Amino acid sequence: MTGLTGLQIISTHRLWALSRKLLIGWLAISGVFPASVQAEIWNRAAASGMNDVAVAPDGLIWLTGKHGAVWLSDNMYGSSFAQIRAEGCNRIAVGPDSTVWCVGSNGNLWTFANGNWSATAAEAMEDVAIAADGTVWLVARNGTVWLSNDRGETLTQLEGDGMSRIAVAPNGVVWAVRSDGTLWKFVTGQWVSIAVGGITDVAVAPNGLICYVGKDGTIWRSSDGGNTFSQDEPASGFQNIAAGIGGAWAVGIDGTVWRNLFSPQF
Repeated sequence: MTGLTGLQIISTHRLWALSRKLLIGWLAISGVFPASVQAEIWNRAAASGMNDVAVAPDGLIWLTGKHGAVWLSDNMYGSSFAQIRAEGCNRIAVGPDSTVWCVGSNGNLWTFANGNWSATAAEAMEDVAIAADGTVWLVARNGTVWLSNDRGETLTQLEGDGMSRIAVAPNGVVWAVRSDGTLWKFVTGQWVSIAVGGITDVAVAPNGLICYVGKDGTIWRSSDGGNTFSQDEPASGFQNIAAGIGGAWAVGIDGTVWRNLFSPQF
């Protein structure tokens, strides 16, 4: 039997992809979402002009706008968002006690709790993540990594540099993206390199599912602690990502906000 030519292989792949999209569309209209399809459906939320996203323990969605404003969803589906009094916020995270943490455009770290913003002692920061035990993890603008056990009042520097993004898994493992696009994890007091690259942002869901955004705007996931990653094929054009109890959320390069709520993994 004669093998397929390169052109035939491409045509077959495109036909398969088109058939798959038509199937997903029909299932969406019918209201039927088998597990094999649910994990790959991304829907646009009612927000635009955004920069970063975080998911609170109660499933509510927090956003920072491209001009530093902060927004909060009315439910876990992001049906609508209300603006919170704030300005100059860039990166955002939410702790286990629902305290909101914001790295300002000037690098200062702020908290938002009980309707009030409070400044911390941290300065010249780039990104923030909060562990399940309340430990604050930070990446500075110079790429160094810091932690705080007293809500940002005192900071301890760890080994490692060149980092740009940080996230913390429920088991306490810290994940970080280097400025060169490589992925690393911090376990037993040392940084370990993960065999993937070309990354811009990383997030870890409460169940341990690891998600990252590639420099090409694609989204990848790992359910085995980062040993292997699989691509969300229909997802592209993204720059930042978050993960919570209800699913994954991502901000597009164009500032649009997208949700993936159908995955049985969450």
